[in-house]
Amino acid sequence: MRIPNQLTNSFILLFGLIASGHSADVASWRNGGNGLYPDALPPLQWDDPSNILWKTDTPVWGNACPILIGDRLIYTAEPADLICIDSKTGKLLWKSSNAYEDVITLTPNERQAFERAKSQELVLNAKLAPLKAAQYKLNRRVQRDKDNADLKKQLKALRKHMANIQSQVDPILLQFKKPKTHDTNGYASFTPCSDGKYIYNCNGLGIVTKHDLEGNRIWAKTMERPDHNWGASISPQIVDNKLIVRISDYAALDLETGEEIWRVKDPHTFGPPAIFNVEGHSYLYTTRGELIRVSDGTKLPSQDWTIEQKAFAFFNTNFVSGNRIYAAHGAAGIQGDVFCMEFPDTVKELEKGGLKQIWRAEVSKERYYASPLVHQGLVYIFSMGQVFQVLDATSGKLVYSKKIPGRMERTFPGLLLVNEMIYTGEENGMAFFLKPGREYKEIARFNIGECRSTPIFDGDTVYLRSMEHVYAFKAKAK
Repeated sequence: MRIPNQLTNSFILLFGLIASGHSADVASWRNGGNGLYPDALPPLQWDDPSNILWKTDTPVWGNACPILIGDRLIYTAEPADLICIDSKTGKLLWKSSNAYEDVITLTPNERQAFERAKSQELVLNAKLAPLKAAQYKLNRRVQRDKDNADLKKQLKALRKHMANIQSQVDPILLQFKKPKTHDTNGYASFTPCSDGKYIYNCNGLGIVTKHDLEGNRIWAKTMERPDHNWGASISPQIVDNKLIVRISDYAALDLETGEEIWRVKDPHTFGPPAIFNVEGHSYLYTTRGELIRVSDGTKLPSQDWTIEQKAFAFFNTNFVSGNRIYAAHGAAGIQGDVFCMEFPDTVKELEKGGLKQIWRAEVSKERYYASPLVHQGLVYIFSMGQVFQVLDATSGKLVYSKKIPGRMERTFPGLLLVNEMIYTGEENGMAFFLKPGREYKEIARFNIGECRSTPIFDGDTVYLRSMEHVYAFKAKAK
């Protein structure tokens, strides 16, 4: 018989307090998956200077969310840096690079030759840096003005010039050549996770690491390279004393050694799986509807959802509510779906028949980068095209659909429940607090600068990693 959901949640909370020793730890992607911060009391205007507790510059960008372990705020930077700062002051505590050259053993001669080549590469990178910035801006302009032949010509010439510079790289560096990735995704889009004592992280080079809280690397494992030219981004998760990762397949690693325990083949996916428990047994349910047993990696009866012409377009994390799981995905002009799935009370039933579909709803035909949210009988989803949609959690019927007013870009941050408000945002930095319910109502709107990350909350303090800064926001004392 499955433990009642309320008792399960209480046990998980108690276990988290014991394991971490700090009641406010946010130790993984979306604070355990669902993005819930019921006790948070954040400021409502983050662009008000008086609400900025501190701001730290981040010269190198990154998309991943930070995590909070005690007074340590940990985040990533391109392409392979793991960084720890003091959560009270923003002061740097340590930084660890985890690129190929940092984790692969080289002979003294190889290391010397490599260092010479790296010095030469620095000169080339200095030439490339302003060109990459120009390319990024040109790409954005072309996206907005797809019929502009002059812009396309400029972009083609710029790419050719950059390729000529890149061809001058010393051949010795080829063994350390990074895999392809999308300019937006990069290599540092994996949110780290922690058991309260150690930090586990992945990067798009295919490297998984374990660090202690002082920044010492305990082990590093070089795995396969990503299976998609957009790279990879599935944040690691700790389940039943295993580290669940995905670079090109789902794999479970031993927390102590990094050795691989099991592996499951998987199509292109970018969103971390949801985790649920039946009769003391843990399972993964991926955003594609794949059901995987955590103990041994066995793939059980699954939905294996697909999207016509866009096989890769599975980006977010499913939401677990009681014994139901809610999934949202789609592709622009092709498909848009929300599924409500239910898992049974017993392991025997689950492993024989998988999850049961309760309902399926057609929604706006777009990508869904933002993870869905379920609260008080309503399902909230936010499409890449800024369409905010609310469905009845019992029936799947549409309650309302609202195109968010104002000029905005892609909606990467997932939906969060913060006290009794819904947080969401978009790439250019416009962010919102919305009132839950059957009508659209904004509580607050502000701009925080270009940002793809999702914030985390600790009581009355908010931590956010934007493209150029890490912030701590805290309401000014009255």
